[in-house]
Amino acid sequence: MRMRNLSIFEAVMIGAVLAGPAVAQTCSFTTECFDGDGCSETSFSFEIETEGGATRLVSDAETIPLSQGGSDETRVYVGVTESAFHLLTHSAEGEARYSTHIYDGPLMLNYLGRCEVAG
Repeated sequence: MRMRNLSIFEAVMIGAVLAGPAVAQTCSFTTECFDGDGCSETSFSFEIETEGGATRLVSDAETIPLSQGGSDETRVYVGVTESAFHLLTHSAEGEARYSTHIYDGPLMLNYLGRCEVAG
């Protein structure tokens, strides 16, 4: 039996199908707590995208590769960049906490809000 070579287009399409569809969550935060200075209202959001086994936090400022864990009740995402450590937790009901620890300082920002499946 002779096998034919796949075209680049066919290979890409097969790869996309096997990788599975992209899943996105939108996380929106309404409270920001700045280090030891207390909390205030804010409007901050980003997307958590999962595609082909890779998960990343995508904001206007940067894209951060994430590791994920937790359970069906509470998801945990961790990202490490050259400038900060990032931690996101959210419940199955969508309640979310996002914390970033900036190395230069050191400085900590905490956010309270919600994550929901986009769409």
